[in-house]
Amino acid sequence: MKKHNKNNTLKLKKLFKNKIILITGGAGSIGSSLTKTLLDYPIKSIRVFDINEHALFKLSHSLDDSRIEPLFGDILNKDRIELAVLGSDIIIHTAALKNIEITEYNPIETIDVNVNGTINLIKSIIKNKPKIFINISTDKVAESSTLYGATKQLGERLTNWAGPHIHSTKFATIRLGNIIETRGNVFEVWNEQIENKQPLTITDPKMKRYFFHMDEAVSFILQCMLQVNKGEIFVPKMELYTITDLASKISKNHKIIGPRQGEKLQEILITEEEKKISKEKENMWIIQNYS
Repeated sequence: MKKHNKNNTLKLKKLFKNKIILITGGAGSIGSSLTKTLLDYPIKSIRVFDINEHALFKLSHSLDDSRIEPLFGDILNKDRIELAVLGSDIIIHTAALKNIEITEYNPIETIDVNVNGTINLIKSIIKNKPKIFINISTDKVAESSTLYGATKQLGERLTNWAGPHIHSTKFATIRLGNIIETRGNVFEVWNEQIENKQPLTITDPKMKRYFFHMDEAVSFILQCMLQVNKGEIFVPKMELYTITDLASKISKNHKIIGPRQGEKLQEILITEEEKKISKEKENMWIIQNYS
């Protein structure tokens, strides 16, 4: 993945100048990395909105920048969302329940957060009219086989609908694969297993997944923000890795535990039907609005 060039950097500086940016789930892995990167631009402030008080404190304390506004809150709380959105120029929506096992076991809560939370944001956007709304999605939506994937697909559809219907704001979704440095992923599990001198657990030797490094993901998100318009979906071209190969770089001692409910042997980034309505570029597909 190419990082944005000098021309894009100038455009981003112009886009972000004196802007108030709201990041939901802002103390999470992607949100905190975006926050750190955005502080390099001439922004007015970043509203880091999260339900994790400790993570908010850690991020705010570590960055020690007066432009950070740590907002404690739940995206299901409509009044709290209303206050967070009020006066915001750009909203990046990363808040979600995403762990496959947790979401399958807690379907009502998962639907609430991933779908109704997004609805709350869109309703507040209709009233408050920020300039840009970016929905961060996942490759699990493509031919989804899990509850998580299904709920995030609805988030994409909501954003897709909003694009041509809410004229005061530009909408887009950015659909990412796995990010190596995110908390709670397989690498974190493997690191704990190495520390405890245990074999690395692998669901299936043939399982394949798309992976990005965090800096690549953040760079891609910023690149797409210059192209957002009417609810399109940006999908990066990512590297596909066999889980066994990745594990073997850490340890040769493996334990096969079998796939979790709904897991596929190989995820896809974009369906064949979506490709038919996409504009293909060197490093991405842009799925055109089909509302």
